[in-house]
Amino acid sequence: MKKTLFGLLLFIFFVTSSCNYQDKIRVLILSGSNNHDWSATTPFLENMYSETGLFSVEITEKPDILKSDDLEKYDVIVSNWNSWPENDLRWNRELEKAILQFINKGGGFVFFHASTSAFYKWTEFREITCASWEENTGHGKRDTVEVFIENQDHPVTKGMKDFKLFDELWINARTNENLLVLGSATDKTQKIEGNSNQSAIFVNEVGKGHIFHTILGHDVEAMKSNGFKQLMLRGTEWAATGKVSIK
Repeated sequence: MKKTLFGLLLFIFFVTSSCNYQDKIRVLILSGSNNHDWSATTPFLENMYSETGLFSVEITEKPDILKSDDLEKYDVIVSNWNSWPENDLRWNRELEKAILQFINKGGGFVFFHASTSAFYKWTEFREITCASWEENTGHGKRDTVEVFIENQDHPVTKGMKDFKLFDELWINARTNENLLVLGSATDKTQKIEGNSNQSAIFVNEVGKGHIFHTILGHDVEAMKSNGFKQLMLRGTEWAATGKVSIK
């Protein structure tokens, strides 16, 4: 009797664990190369997502060897990868095609800070990304950055308040004509010089897929900001599902 009861409880545990895992949003983090400290920021991202209980996370430090079948395992891809300063680098044609297919079929893609500093010769990639570092782009010293939520209607930013974080603010980043701007940012230097706020939070839709990007998040110190974490968590859930349940 005891063995039967134990076996039943064990069965229920494994079934429940399996269901809970399957109910989670499946995230793949691209890592292993970045002109920023990916060895510190990738573990931070992994912990940030895992602690919510909403996401299951896997990491690859060799994204260039992914195949179409690999991508189908996930709901959303979060890129912490770039090739800077090898701006002309391209992945193999099959992988590039697989990524575009993943997005068009409904997969989500999330970029932050410098993860769009890649594939400058890949036209389709530049169309799906929202902002990137270009010849006229620059930044000053890291400072207190004020972030303003300008769109309260979009699921990602609905209910969010303006916030501050210690970060590196990009100035004059290239932006995609198809994107929707959800928020902007400025710092002390920009205010003194009389410059307008920089567009800083974007979304885009490609096929059935959703794209989220913010120019914020230079390093772990910036990423520890509650505002940044809320943006990334809400943006990732929206990219994966088209909805946001995170309060």
